[in-house]
Amino acid sequence: MDNVNTSSDTLAERIRRAGPLASGERAVAAYLQRHPEEAAVSSAAKLGKATGTSDATVIRTARKLGFAGLGDLKRSLVQHLARRRDPAQVLDDRVQRLHPAHAALQPVIDAGRALLGDVPALVDSTAWTRAVDVLNEAEHVWAYGIGPGAALADQFALSLRRAGKASDAWTATGFRLADDLLRLQPAHAVVVIAPLRLFREIGIVLDHAHRTGAHSVLLTEATDEAKDTRAGTVLPLPDSTEGAANELLAPLALLHALVLQLVTAQHASAVDHYQRLNTLRTEITGTELDLSRLPEP
Repeated sequence: MDNVNTSSDTLAERIRRAGPLASGERAVAAYLQRHPEEAAVSSAAKLGKATGTSDATVIRTARKLGFAGLGDLKRSLVQHLARRRDPAQVLDDRVQRLHPAHAALQPVIDAGRALLGDVPALVDSTAWTRAVDVLNEAEHVWAYGIGPGAALADQFALSLRRAGKASDAWTATGFRLADDLLRLQPAHAVVVIAPLRLFREIGIVLDHAHRTGAHSVLLTEATDEAKDTRAGTVLPLPDSTEGAANELLAPLALLHALVLQLVTAQHASAVDHYQRLNTLRTEITGTELDLSRLPEP
């Protein structure tokens, strides 16, 4: 092999360093990224069937990615899955990857650039179009996130409201979540932000949306766990646990893109809402907004 990998390399890093892959090898590599839990317990024959290739292609891909064989690859996947469930281990791994003699800024930027670069290969056009259509047709959009994901839920709902889309965020857990769920109607949509793990509340929200007849969109790295939920559409997120990039970076980019896509479909209406927002801000502050330096349209 031309590229040397170490045991600490992430799967995404190994794929990037492997150089050009044949079509069958690309299919295997993509499956490993999307379904690490399934791959970790599958034989070469089963992986070959799942990817439309062969057991020989699976083993060749594993070796091309720098693993000694399929067993080595599966052990690496198991270790990765265990780390994703342990926030302390994730933080420790991120710090360990930083060179003590250098600042953290550049590694974080490099890792973030690489992480976002993995998004297009994970989110296929069919799922993306379905998610956009669901949100565009919904009478009201609810965004749900807990822990760090709560901040993204709040920001996404705010962005939609400013563009003229009725939207609110849920960030509650436990009994308080039940009060929020009572507000869900069949003509609504729910966007669930669960970057690393699907906690019990995530499954309950998705189940309730399914029973209610409301559409749901789930953003998560835990794509294998997502298969066991009632999510209507899943937008996979790239693995963030073994690099220096924050796990909220990719979902933030996807949510921002969803807002822009919706605004594109309702351009005039969205601009009008922002103009009304400026008017209200002027009334609140008592002074005109300073737009003198803006160029003429």
